[in-house]
Amino acid sequence: MEKIDFVGLAGLVVGIAALIIAIVGIKDVRKQVRFLITLERNRTWSRILHSMTWRLVERTEDLERFQLPSEMHEFTMLVRAIEPSQTMDSVHEYANNEVLGFARDLVTRGLAKWRPDIDENSVEELLRGWQSEKNAAALSSMFGDRHTPLSGPTKKML
Repeated sequence: MEKIDFVGLAGLVVGIAALIIAIVGIKDVRKQVRFLITLERNRTWSRILHSMTWRLVERTEDLERFQLPSEMHEFTMLVRAIEPSQTMDSVHEYANNEVLGFARDLVTRGLAKWRPDIDENSVEELLRGWQSEKNAAALSSMFGDRHTPLSGPTKKML
């Protein structure tokens, strides 16, 4: 009789533990779903905001060539949802540098050519500086405080 009571008690404890784990799991999933719905709502609002804004103002030539504001706004929201410490400026800088790097690769491979008003030397200098910052950030993340870059302190890159 005592053996049956012990097995029943153990089963009850395991059942309660499983119930608690299930409740915590359900709450976590609900939190994640709410986050995804909020993020999608914000992305949709960004598209609406930009389409309505362009009914009121005209784009300048510089804006047409270098940045699509609605796409950059969405990208910024997504990056900041993953890494809240990033600023809008750091996300824009990262995106613009990646675009310049991709454009340079296309030109280097002979698949495209620079527009006449683009200074190739300025692009190369900008990309070299950015690559140096990325390399320093990578070394810092690998070695921590033991490594100080020769060029001095750098800001954290995406």
